[in-house]
Amino acid sequence: MRIKSLHNVKFKVPDLVQTEAFAQDFGLLTVECNDQHLIMRTGGGDAFAYVAEKADKASFVGLAFEVDSKDDLESAISEHGASPIQALSTPGGGIGVTLTDPNGFKIDLVYGIERVAAEPAYDQLVMNAPGQYTREERFEPKRPMAPAKLFRLGHVGLFIPSFGQSLPWYKDVLGLIPSDVYHIPGQPQAQIVGFCRLDRGEELVDHHVIALMQSQTGEAACHHISFEAQDFEAQFMTHRYLESKEYELVWGVGRHPHGSHIFDVWRDPDRNRFETFSDTDRLKASDGSRVHNIAEVEMDVWSSEPPDRYFE
Repeated sequence: MRIKSLHNVKFKVPDLVQTEAFAQDFGLLTVECNDQHLIMRTGGGDAFAYVAEKADKASFVGLAFEVDSKDDLESAISEHGASPIQALSTPGGGIGVTLTDPNGFKIDLVYGIERVAAEPAYDQLVMNAPGQYTREERFEPKRPMAPAKLFRLGHVGLFIPSFGQSLPWYKDVLGLIPSDVYHIPGQPQAQIVGFCRLDRGEELVDHHVIALMQSQTGEAACHHISFEAQDFEAQFMTHRYLESKEYELVWGVGRHPHGSHIFDVWRDPDRNRFETFSDTDRLKASDGSRVHNIAEVEMDVWSSEPPDRYFE
């Protein structure tokens, strides 16, 4: 199976109006909203990237990956017991099948969803540095204090009851490759956190598309969903904007040591974590995997906060 990219996430929420207001302030764009569901997209050209369904209680339903061909869907059925191929009723059309991971999350594989026109980006930052003064005879334009310009859904973090049961499924069924894995101090075999990337051969991909995090409570839930912003200055300005709206900050603006990306994490009204990221590492399949003692890991190289707070 050739996973092409992460496509969308799906949640259940009790108040669609409240969810839409936060998500719009965060930077998502509404595609459809009625009394049963909310569908939103980024500005990067996807037909949709976020779905919220009306429910009595907030919960995470699952996520979808885009594949290269219909053959991949048929392979998922014959080799992994996916549901029959069905036409999608969401924006952009297409077809898909559904798998269930070891934690009960619905993992959709989709193909043929039409894209839409992308929104314009900001002009690229031109940075001056010692010996490289490339911004000449002009003032650098600043980013507005406003909702983020989001370009794609980049990765999802999942709380899982057992890392040892989940990682093999994501490797063997979806073909993901661990980039960085954390183990308990003194027990290299007791792995509890893993950041996994797509296998696109020698094509460069993000450091991770899925983060698997063994929860201390044994719960299965979404830790965070992450959307790519243009650059760090845009993230800082959106950070100020979300502060002005009095939303709850989780962590940021910071930089992860593994993956290198700059991140900023906020809670929606149901306490789901929404993250922007920029400047992530890009790797090939041949770049392999690394294993680390979690006691020696920082979650933010710009902060002295203890790393375990990130997994709360």
